[in-house]
Amino acid sequence: MHVHAHGESEAEQRVLWGLRLAVELSVVILIVEAVGAYFSRSLSLTVDAVHNVPDILAFAISWTALRVTKTGSTAEFTFGTHRLEVFAGMLNGFLILAAGAVFGYEALDALLRSSLFAGPVDPIWLLVAAVPTLALRLVNMMALGRLPGRVRDLNLRSVIVHLASDVAITGALLFVGVTLLLRPGLGWADSVAALAIAAILVYESIPLIRGGLEVLAERIPRGISVAAISRAAREVPGVTDVHDIHVWSVCSSLVCLTAHVEVKEMTMQQGMTVLRQLRATMEREFGIVHATFEIEAT
Repeated sequence: MHVHAHGESEAEQRVLWGLRLAVELSVVILIVEAVGAYFSRSLSLTVDAVHNVPDILAFAISWTALRVTKTGSTAEFTFGTHRLEVFAGMLNGFLILAAGAVFGYEALDALLRSSLFAGPVDPIWLLVAAVPTLALRLVNMMALGRLPGRVRDLNLRSVIVHLASDVAITGALLFVGVTLLLRPGLGWADSVAALAIAAILVYESIPLIRGGLEVLAERIPRGISVAAISRAAREVPGVTDVHDIHVWSVCSSLVCLTAHVEVKEMTMQQGMTVLRQLRATMEREFGIVHATFEIEAT
């Protein structure tokens, strides 16, 4: 007896909204920071502006992938195209890693040679770009923070963490701008900030790449254990044992589970009741929205 649960549709609608908002605001931020970087000649602002490009690309790919999944599965792609989200996340990670490495080298070289990136930094233009960037990023983070807890945890947690680090980066830009406005001779402060931002980008890339590799390797999602699933299933009335448990992620919004469940001899109606309780338990306690159970009478 097999029962499948598909509860990802509502979560996907929330993610679509969040990704679209992230794309739109990131494009505006990129334009603002690019103009500011050109006129301010700030390396730190340049680094932050460039790092918006992989974000926009990855958000756009993820948004497109989720739009495509609305057409449903096909005979060739039985889970739809959910995995495109994973590839987008890994692409984002590698692009952020490359940006961090390139600009980290530039910043370190500027510090060691006691030189400036493209000439004296204009703190006014730096602040003109940093202030609206901070406002836009706060708006984005607060909007995503209003999503219901469960949906946010399943789909947008990493995005919110990323936006929080972006807010911190913008705070560093404001600090550099104010510092250079008050002490124009401290030009090296811009290179120090650029090096710090590059380090943050490298750090951000690690979980993105690792998370994608774990999904592709079908590792059990972090925060879930086979032992905990087994214990929870055994607490369902009528279940005597659980074995052959397999848990994996198709993407961040779709965690799958298959298991063999042993029950006492019972009617078909009683078995369906047990299955409904098992599905409800898996979704409530572990966020698993696609579960398949095979009943074995003992």
